Amino acid sequence: YGPICEATPFVWKGRLLLLVNIRPASAADPGQHYLQVRDVARDSVLCTFGHGYSLASAFVWEGTLHVYSARLQEGGWHDVSEFTSRDLVNWSAPHVVIGENPQEQLFNQSVCRTEHRFVMAYESNDPRWPPFTIKFAESLDLVTWTPIPDRIFGDDRYTACPCLRYVGGHYYMLYLEHRTPRWWFETFLTRSRDLVNWEPSLCNPILSPGQAECCNTSDPDIVEFAGRTLLYYSYGDQRTWTQLTRAEYPGT
Repeated sequence: YGPICEATPFVWKGRLLLLVNIRPASAADPGQHYLQVRDVARDSVLCTFGHGYSLASAFVWEGTLHVYSARLQEGGWHDVSEFTSRDLVNWSAPHVVIGENPQEQLFNQSVCRTEHRFVMAYESNDPRWPPFTIKFAESLDLVTWTPIPDRIFGDDRYTACPCLRYVGGHYYMLYLEHRTPRWWFETFLTRSRDLVNWEPSLCNPILSPGQAECCNTSDPDIVEFAGRTLLYYSYGDQRTWTQLTRAEYPGT
């Protein structure tokens, strides 16, 4: 899939689409960072938007595509902003749904739905904890978001690029660990009923770099489509290059 890092697969009117982040490793100009929606089967670009934004995720609800993204400005990533569209042609202007404090930057995020609310996991470099840590916010309408106090994951180590789902009373979260002291990055899985107490999978790490994947398997995201579970993730060197790829499981 070319030099793409973060990507979110989603189903839109029976089609498998992919929100991709165009984020050149050497590009300092915010205008060189932008978002695209692609049709997977046709390998075609449906729309391009959000110049100056990246590290984005997608969530479909009641005929609207909600895209949450970080804004690149003055060499740093700021806020979590939202774009919405009902036709993938006309997009709302971005508006900030979660702001950062002056010492903090915000990065990747992921949204899921529970029985009564929506929950977002988002990545932060809040100086009170190691970079990166994961915070959580909640919403009833996907527009107004409120950070959930005292819900912090990874306050003792690097835990990045979350992918959050909710199934059967549990939050399941894929995330990245930096396996120090090596320059080596693996995807782990954990679950929780309350976003406080977490139970790591006995199979961790569930995704490690293969022979051709250098030292990194990061930015996981999953979707069910046509009876299969599709896992998209990025591999590379975590510095200068990245490649998006996909793994499949023949079931839910």
